[in-house]
Amino acid sequence: MTSLPEALQVGLEHHRAGRLIEAEDVYLRILKVDPRHARASHLLGLIAFQVGRLDEAVQYLNEAIQADRFHAPYHTDLGEIYRSLGRIPEAIESYRSALKLHPEMVEAQNNLGTLLQASGNLTEAVECFEDALEGDPNHAEVWRNLGTALRSQEQLAEAREAYQKSLRLAPDVAETYFQLGMCFAEQGEPLDAIACYQKASQLNPDWPEPHMHRALVRLGQGDFARGWREFEWRLRSPQYAVRYPELPVWSGANFEGRRMLVYAEGGLSDTLQFMRYLPLVEARGLETVFEVHREWVPLLEQSCCKQLVPFGTQLPPCDVQMPLWSLPRVFGTTLASIPAQVPYLRPDAEFSAQWREKLAHYRGLKVGIQGQGGRFHKIPLRTFEPLTRVANVTLFSLQVGEDREDLATPGGKFSAVDLGVQFDSARGTSVDAAAAIANLDLVIAADSPTAHLAGALGVPVWVGLSTASDWRWLRQREDSPWYPTMRLFRQTTLGNWSEVIERMAIELAHLATTDN
Repeated sequence: MTSLPEALQVGLEHHRAGRLIEAEDVYLRILKVDPRHARASHLLGLIAFQVGRLDEAVQYLNEAIQADRFHAPYHTDLGEIYRSLGRIPEAIESYRSALKLHPEMVEAQNNLGTLLQASGNLTEAVECFEDALEGDPNHAEVWRNLGTALRSQEQLAEAREAYQKSLRLAPDVAETYFQLGMCFAEQGEPLDAIACYQKASQLNPDWPEPHMHRALVRLGQGDFARGWREFEWRLRSPQYAVRYPELPVWSGANFEGRRMLVYAEGGLSDTLQFMRYLPLVEARGLETVFEVHREWVPLLEQSCCKQLVPFGTQLPPCDVQMPLWSLPRVFGTTLASIPAQVPYLRPDAEFSAQWREKLAHYRGLKVGIQGQGGRFHKIPLRTFEPLTRVANVTLFSLQVGEDREDLATPGGKFSAVDLGVQFDSARGTSVDAAAAIANLDLVIAADSPTAHLAGALGVPVWVGLSTASDWRWLRQREDSPWYPTMRLFRQTTLGNWSEVIERMAIELAHLATTDN
């Protein structure tokens, strides 16, 4: 038999030429002679990874590391396999092991950074990307990843600079233009955002995400005609593909006596906003079945169509289907024709009566507060403290779950009656929330389902908006054409909620005085 180095060279030649079966046979024969041959185990692991035998690849890479634990590439390759398997903590540990041995491995730093970012450890992710750029300042992918991590930390100016550096190094990457476009949109620069999305679409014509986000920017500008039409690109994305390919999609024609399935898209906020179209569908002569998340059924069942069906249950026979987000396009919705009659959501009558009795003995204006929201939109509960200084007002917290640590306890930070703790999770906290909100004089909330809930119930609601506000609130307006009882209070600086709440406190004092 040839020597092991010679045999290894033969195996590598087969491997590089794509003759994986022959290469695998050579590596296995090497292991028969030397079971602790780290390089042969490593290469067998790479072949197993190439052909999709991932568990086997993990075994071989671990054997290679046991034979030679000081060789950093073995750890990085194991990290990549773990990442493919979705075993993220183990992948992170593998990359850390590689970097302990070889701290300047740019790819390991980059890969570790992406995993840390996906795990929510943004600070360390940024450090990884910055370390990688010290080793290779011309690495376009790392600059893009740094931009995304900075964007997640709401450092938009720094993120934009990182994306632009990435584009200078690699000017034909659609993903970078797309991410830069999102950064511009979040900074309130719609024209630059649209230009970036357009470039991303030119570089990758079949990619739906740039079209979807360009549509949202146009909707935010009030350009509903182009916005609704382009937003249909979402249906080409696996995330939003039509749920039932066997059913035709409704064109908007009258179908007297036929049954149409409408299914919810997005979160509860979207469903609350767009369920207003269901009566318009039924006015076209269609019987409507509305498919929603199971936990929303108790909230919606008194206000929707005759048939409300949870996802995952047996559907009645239907003739056509329609994604909920497509209804504004079908009805040709413009700013002037938004169906904005409220209330179109009704609370449970029995629960509403119970909450009316619970709240009856509180004096002054009854004002609900809620700061829970998504990225850019969360208002820390302690920020609402200026509202407690307004006379003739009782504050009621509508927060549920976490983020209630600032509520009044003996010696607490400020005084608000905690209603959220009384909401019954067994029947769905939104059911109690709707019944409680219906008995309040005003709701002050972040951009959240609570804001939509109050608006759909026809209750006065003030919404605090980030400078990176969602498309549905349009730009620079203080009212909402979707909800007649809503007022919008916009940040002047990203992240500065104190100034927003101070303005609300002034307005609340005026309202309380007028009401008194």
